[in-house]
Amino acid sequence: MKLTKMSLALLAVSAGMTSMPVYAEKSEGFEFHGYFRAGVLLNANDDFKRSQFPGSKERLGRLGIESDNHFELALQKNFENDKGQQVRIKTRAGSDNSKNATNQLGANADATNSEIGMIETYVEFDGYTETGTVWAGKRFYGKDNYIFMTDLFYTDMSGTGVGVQGIELGGNKWDFAYIASDDSGDTGFFTGNDNNNVMNAVHVGVDLEGVELHAMAKHLPDNIVEEDGVANEYASSGYDLTAIVHSESVYGLSDKGFTKYIAQAGQGLGSGQLLGGTLTTYNTYAPGSNVTGSKITGSCGTSCVKAVESGDTSMRALAWGGYFFDNGVSVFHSLQGQYNDKENGSTDSWASAMIRPTFPISHNLDFVTEAGYQYNHEEDSSGSKSNSYDYKLTVGPTLKVDTGFGPTPEIRFLTTYLDGDQRDESDILVGVQADMWW
Repeated sequence: MKLTKMSLALLAVSAGMTSMPVYAEKSEGFEFHGYFRAGVLLNANDDFKRSQFPGSKERLGRLGIESDNHFELALQKNFENDKGQQVRIKTRAGSDNSKNATNQLGANADATNSEIGMIETYVEFDGYTETGTVWAGKRFYGKDNYIFMTDLFYTDMSGTGVGVQGIELGGNKWDFAYIASDDSGDTGFFTGNDNNNVMNAVHVGVDLEGVELHAMAKHLPDNIVEEDGVANEYASSGYDLTAIVHSESVYGLSDKGFTKYIAQAGQGLGSGQLLGGTLTTYNTYAPGSNVTGSKITGSCGTSCVKAVESGDTSMRALAWGGYFFDNGVSVFHSLQGQYNDKENGSTDSWASAMIRPTFPISHNLDFVTEAGYQYNHEEDSSGSKSNSYDYKLTVGPTLKVDTGFGPTPEIRFLTTYLDGDQRDESDILVGVQADMWW
């Protein structure tokens, strides 16, 4: 919308200006993006009652065990001035992903089951620097490093800050950012002695034409976590490193697909659930250290995501990709694992593998299958060891319609067999799920 002369006059008066400013707007645009998944998952062995988080979808694969619903709605306003500089104002509202948020499991079609809040509010400038994009505000950051079959973000550096992306230096594209983040369970910002200490993180990344390198340094003053009524002080600093190799072949054996190889390592505030990430709700509940995860879902709560010692170290390796047959059959897969070495002499680790073969029946119908296996190992400082495993198999038809513009919404009818050595009995899960992005 062009500014009228009356609008310009009012702006000049309100700003106390003696001369009228010149506003030149070359073009403008508006974008609407979003994502949602909505469904219901029932346990046939429990009189078809709701199944609540039956397994680790990030390790076993998400189909047939993804009980949590989610939605995001993003609005974006674009401007370009007569100098060719571009401005993008980005906002995103989304559902509350905290542990007890009813929108994750609720089935009612009303606002009672729909806690919502602002996830992103930030601005981007193109043309402010010769190359790259300058940004500032609250945003998702690093969440493009993602395995869609498992809903696993192997980097999630989201928070509030400022940075530049894609700036060209030495023939390569670099990212630089400062990001602040909060413990998602610590909401008493104006009370107490330790509620105003945010994690400060600095990120540097470079794209070397097929190889990405990321480094992040973190500082959290007075990292105090209350456990069973006792205030314990943990690491105040840490770092992590990530390397990502993009290959246009399937393990070098065929060019009918792709593979991504990821290696990560971190120490202190870069270990456990914080390997490759900041203090986000997603990282709090994502796979990291199984010992820390038990604390988070137990009496300690979300604050235990930062309960790491300065000498704690973690290493993670992943390989995932897809193979595409000439007849339309596709096979996606993921191999991944993490090893955590604690300062107190204990260790814990996990490894998992999943595969998703999809068979096209017709243009609008697929038959999907997905299998996954997860192995866990723990050893305390005294040398006592424990192991466990889980596995699952999911099958079901998927209805789909191609929009012709990229997104393909799906309606899935899924049946899952889920078992493991720590379960009293195997589970048979049935459910329906709609999944869509645009």
